[in-house]
Amino acid sequence: MRNKKIKPILIGVDSASGERDYAAIVISIAAIRADERKILLDKFSSRLDALACKALKEKMSYEQIHQLLVDESVHLSNQAAELDHV
Repeated sequence: MRNKKIKPILIGVDSASGERDYAAIVISIAAIRADERKILLDKFSSRLDALACKALKEKMSYEQIHQLLVDESVHLSNQAAELDHV
């Protein structure tokens, strides 16, 4: 096995000039945040679809649907609260 030369990855440094340049980091963070929001919204949309299907399949009353949504809201609030402790 040959020894491979390891190149350092310079984050926040322009490789041509060697000067600090945080534009790439800002763009990367924005892209990661946008991707995370998209994933979360897709999951939330899928969950709402599942709840709607459950309500139709089980022919739930208005009160049962209301309780289903309240329970889901409590569940999401608990998950958010758990993130505060991480």
